[in-house]
Amino acid sequence: MKHAELSAFLNDLTLLIQEKYHHTLGVRHQGESETAYQFRNGQNFAYYDTLDLLHSQLLAFGIPTQELAPVVPELGQPAMEKA
Repeated sequence: MKHAELSAFLNDLTLLIQEKYHHTLGVRHQGESETAYQFRNGQNFAYYDTLDLLHSQLLAFGIPTQELAPVVPELGQPAMEKA
């Protein structure tokens, strides 16, 4: 895989995981059961952990993360959108 392809893949992967993380944020929605709410919270932690793991591996392998920043948002906060 070429550097440009790897960079595009990592960028897309990060954005997709951030979108899923963002979708699971928030207080209990009207009509949402307690079970569904707790499941969504569990998903939120899993997506956060995945973003954290991805960021850690990028750093460990010396892959620049500036293009992907912020890979890991503050827990419970929306991921910042890129300019």
